[in-house]
Amino acid sequence: MGSHLLVATGRTPNSDTLHLETAGVKTDDHGFIKVNERLETTALGIYALGDVKGGPAFTHISYDDFRIIRTNVIEKGNATTEGRMVPYTVFVDPQLGRIGITEKEARVQKRNYRVAKMPMSNVARALEVDEARGFMKAVVDAGTGQILGAAILGIEGGEIMAMLEVAMMGRIPFPVLREAIFAHPTLAESLNNLFTHFE
Repeated sequence: MGSHLLVATGRTPNSDTLHLETAGVKTDDHGFIKVNERLETTALGIYALGDVKGGPAFTHISYDDFRIIRTNVIEKGNATTEGRMVPYTVFVDPQLGRIGITEKEARVQKRNYRVAKMPMSNVARALEVDEARGFMKAVVDAGTGQILGAAILGIEGGEIMAMLEVAMMGRIPFPVLREAIFAHPTLAESLNNLFTHFE
């Protein structure tokens, strides 16, 4: 039973006070600054990063926006937001960590996929610290074994999700994690078992 209810209706940028039209910077109907994949606005030489440009409102996305602008403007590189992974953790009890696509998105995209799902009660470390609520779920490509997405609802779900994100970044197929030697008893060890529980 809960004692409080928080209702969040979204964020509104305060770009209306910046007089962006004077510089030729356009916004969408909600006031978010329009940018391309290089975070360039509609005005030459003006960039936007962070929440004011819309999209996922996470601090780590703003940090990555900075990386893109630094790479392109200062280092004369060619970084973009294209293909950028957007991990997130919801700090509820237990934690929810998410990365990549969901099973529903895989189905809509008509991908050939498999789903591994396991309750946290199958995780030795979770049992040892008496925190076995939740589950682990991963969507993998049925042909290549590449991890497409994951949701971890459980103790340190964000940390376990980050391990799966690193595997996705390195294009490590799930059998490598299933057969890997992880220290016992750690939460990482749960990846051995997760990928033996396909639906």
